[in-house]
Amino acid sequence: MILSRGDQWWHGSCGVRYEGTEGWVAVADGYSKPELSSPALLADFSKLVKDYMARTERPMSHVRNLFDCIKSRRLTVANPEVMHRSMSTVHAANICMWLKRDLKYDPIKEEFINDPEANRLRSRAMRAPWII
Repeated sequence: MILSRGDQWWHGSCGVRYEGTEGWVAVADGYSKPELSSPALLADFSKLVKDYMARTERPMSHVRNLFDCIKSRRLTVANPEVMHRSMSTVHAANICMWLKRDLKYDPIKEEFINDPEANRLRSRAMRAPWII
């Protein structure tokens, strides 16, 4: 995994960059089209977007989708369970970066193995009587 603040691999929020044998593609919220290393990688872009929007009946903007779902009470296109698992991985990577060392993370228990210092960074200390 490569953790980047976004200024090197994409701009905007919620970005991702895929690298493969034929080049790379980067996209984030707010992009009208992906950035890419080769125009050939966009050959099926319009069809893929059209098929996605028809299948999900959702806009391409996650922010717009969130607001629409607040009104309609539908689930967002970004599945909450999948997003939670995705973000917990990113948080684990951030903790590795802050502590400047490799750590072993158990994604089922959502805790670091044998590392109390890293586990303390998973959440903020809470004042009594508040608990989660």
